[in-house]
Amino acid sequence: MTTRRFAVLVGLMILAAAPLSLHARVRDVKIRGYVTRVVSATQFEIEDYRISSDGAFSLDLENGDPDLKFRPEDIRVGVEVEIKGLLNEETGDLKATSIKVDMEQFKKQKQTAILSRPPQGVTRSGNGWTGTFFVDGQRIRISPATEVVFKTNDREVEQAADESFRPLTSLSEITTGMAMTYEGARTIQDGAIVATRVEIRRNFLEPGEKKIWDSLQVSSRPYDAAGLRAGELKIERVGKFKTLPDQDVQDYVARVGRSLVPAYQRTMDERNPTRIPFRFYVVQERVPNAFALPNGIVVVHSSIFDIVENEAQFSAIIGHEIAHAVQEHTWRQQNFQKGKRTALAIGSLVAAVAGKYAIRDLLDLTSAAIANGYSRNLENQADRLGLEYMVNAGYDPREAPRVWKEMSQKLGDQPTNFFWSNHDNHATRRSYLMNELRNNYANLDYSRMRTGDARFRTIVEKIDAAGGGMKKPKK
Repeated sequence: MTTRRFAVLVGLMILAAAPLSLHARVRDVKIRGYVTRVVSATQFEIEDYRISSDGAFSLDLENGDPDLKFRPEDIRVGVEVEIKGLLNEETGDLKATSIKVDMEQFKKQKQTAILSRPPQGVTRSGNGWTGTFFVDGQRIRISPATEVVFKTNDREVEQAADESFRPLTSLSEITTGMAMTYEGARTIQDGAIVATRVEIRRNFLEPGEKKIWDSLQVSSRPYDAAGLRAGELKIERVGKFKTLPDQDVQDYVARVGRSLVPAYQRTMDERNPTRIPFRFYVVQERVPNAFALPNGIVVVHSSIFDIVENEAQFSAIIGHEIAHAVQEHTWRQQNFQKGKRTALAIGSLVAAVAGKYAIRDLLDLTSAAIANGYSRNLENQADRLGLEYMVNAGYDPREAPRVWKEMSQKLGDQPTNFFWSNHDNHATRRSYLMNELRNNYANLDYSRMRTGDARFRTIVEKIDAAGGGMKKPKK
């Protein structure tokens, strides 16, 4: 890691922050987020925070590269920054004393996504391809210079005589459920990924992944709706939960959840091993939360309904969790972190996948992945695809960033404590979603999108009546 520090002197034309009220609450803060509006090199916004400087501030460049240059005037919409300074909580004005920029965001990225629909918008151009397709919740731009190949996976290599890679000859070769890995850098101009290489492969349920699925067994004890007595949900290797004793609430959440599952998963043959049998449960918990397991078990804490204001906001949370399961994030996170584990842990994982040791070795690592959350890269992917699932189901995606505004107002702008999440704070998630909307949904006909109906308020009332809110029920 290379860090370079520069002293930046603001020019004669100083854009000062608004004067502070005599009674304003002012405090030192550290805010991480994505720039959502730029006025000048020394005045810009991160969602509701208005950043400015009226003197010298330090600019830190993390993960620097000799070929990458960055100056204050390079701060543009979509750039992720970390700001330290003095915040006026009444006005949202933040006078910066330091700005940190992680240069990793400007380097070539590599991402894998399970396709929920075949790519469209590209055509054959000589020996290559050209155009832009919407994959992984964002636009991927390719040109004849982009290497587009079909990859033979490990299982097929054993049965095939051809090479592991071959040029893609027709879009008809690409179907839903396949995996696409793309490499490239994001453009500053419109936020699209300019791909240098795209790989497509068939997707299979790996033996180690299936062991994880099979290990997360569910057992339950029914609730008593008439007596408002909770039931019990037990998930092996995860824990026990009290199920909310209201069938209308359980059915409502399951209906919304199923509407967000990608269409190809909903219509897939039940005998297909890659089909995820999604099941939704509402449990009595006073800490707002939700999580999804690799085998499609989705658990919603009842108190999440104290945060969200409508059905579309609720769908943003559930869509995010569904994306974790569809994109196989538990399995991918484990594989990604192999190099970071101790030799013993790596050996246990490899041996467990190979069937040489007891499954508990693999599951201990799975439990650790669940506890520690996903990497930022996978969290961002779940946020992007959560937006896509919302749009496909007819929900207004602008409600997604508003969830995190509600979180901030009701819980404070603190690091999120979601089961799978390691985002820094609510401003980070909200500003990321705002930029994704700007980059990928600018032309969406929002008049056709919905936020839900009056039934949502009835569900909230039922949850409160069953003792499922954040406040402890009265005795």
